[in-house]
Amino acid sequence: MRKSSLLILTLLLLGCKGKEPLHKGKPASYWIEALQDRDAQVRLDAAEALAELRAKDGVPQLITALKDRDARVRARAAEALWSLGSDAGAAVSDLTLALKDQSADVRMNAAGALGEIGAPAASAIPALSGLLKDRDMEVRISAANALGRLGSESGAAVPALAEALKDRSKRLRLAAAYALAEIGPEARAAVPVLEAAAKEKDGEIRGAAAYALKQIEGRK
Repeated sequence: MRKSSLLILTLLLLGCKGKEPLHKGKPASYWIEALQDRDAQVRLDAAEALAELRAKDGVPQLITALKDRDARVRARAAEALWSLGSDAGAAVSDLTLALKDQSADVRMNAAGALGEIGAPAASAIPALSGLLKDRDMEVRISAANALGRLGSESGAAVPALAEALKDRSKRLRLAAAYALAEIGPEARAAVPVLEAAAKEKDGEIRGAAAYALKQIEGRK
C-alpha cells in the first residue's frame, strides 16, 4: 500500500513539473496568440498576462505590439518586455523607437525595459539621455534609472545626468545621483555638481551625492 501511494505521489509531482505556467487558467501560448486579436481589450489582457508570466517566447509578438494602435496595449507590451530583462534583447531597436511614443506610459516602460536589458541596449543611451528632459516626470525618472542600470556604458549621458541634478524634482535629482554612482569613475565630469549637491540642506540629496562621489572617486 505504501509503495503504491509513493508511486502515485511521484507521478503527480512529475506531472506538475511538466505543466506550463498559467495566467487566469490559460498558458502563455494562448496569450501570445491573443495579442493578435481584433479586440483591443483582449490584446491588452494578453500583454498583461505575458508580463505576469514573463514569457520570453512572446518577444516577437510583443515587439509587434509596441506598434499597436491602442496606446494602452503598447504600454503593456513595453512593460512585458521590461519584465523579461535580458531575454528581451531582440527588442532594443523597437524599444528605442518607442521612447518617442506620444504616450508617456509607453515611453516610461520602454525606458525601463532598455535599462533592464543591460549592455545590449547601450545603443539607446543617447535617446535615454534625451528623455531626461521629457515633459513627463515619471518618464524622466525612468530614463535616469535606466541609465544607471546600464552602468559604465552610460558615460556619454553624464552631462545630461549632471544637468538633471539641478532639476526642481527631488525624485529626479536622487535618481540622477544614483545613476551617476552606478556609472562610477566614468562620471568624473559630474563631480563639481555632486559636490554642490552634497552641501544642500536636504539630507537625502546630500546622502545620494556623497554616495555618488564615493563611487566615482573612492571617497570615504
